[in-house]
Amino acid sequence: MKHPTIAAAAAALLVALPAVGQQPAPAQLRPQRDVAVTYRMTAGNRPPQTVAASWLAAAQRLRIEPPGLPGWLLLDLPSSQAQMVMDSTRMVVRLPGKGPWPMLDSLPAGTRMTPAGSATVAGLRCDNWQVVNREGTGQVCLTADGVMLRGSGTHDGQQGSLEATSVAYVAQDPARFQVPPGYQAVSLPQGLPSGLIPGMR
Repeated sequence: MKHPTIAAAAAALLVALPAVGQQPAPAQLRPQRDVAVTYRMTAGNRPPQTVAASWLAAAQRLRIEPPGLPGWLLLDLPSSQAQMVMDSTRMVVRLPGKGPWPMLDSLPAGTRMTPAGSATVAGLRCDNWQVVNREGTGQVCLTADGVMLRGSGTHDGQQGSLEATSVAYVAQDPARFQVPPGYQAVSLPQGLPSGLIPGMR
């Protein structure tokens, strides 16, 4: 079974999904500059948790630090790669591009994004968008420069939501978005149960 934290983050972080050329659509679907966001996350009936996410605009890389996992997640959008970096064991696990990583795939055909007003979250204005496709529904609130301040959705039966509690537009250290040298690389085959990785049951 997928880790609820991962599925929730993946379902809600629709900001990283590539555009499909449909109108209307947000002006930006990805942050246009470096940013660090702290989110309050809910997943199913679990108590709310805090998730830190950082975006390196130049490299189009997202670093997510979900609670309850043995490492942090590195998502590289240009190469469509997702990795879990485990500093304690000096290992990096390359995760399948499919599975709980919708931000690495194209939006399914027929996906519709509909404007749904605006809101203020963490002191910043954002525009609400309803997202509907055959896999489920969701809503995101995006700033004009592509930062998701609030999101909720379903993916493969998992429900999750995120809401920003703080946003900092500060330059990010590129070293934090790279696998440290000397780490042992392990590939997770497609279809392998995620429960085989400690902390992802």
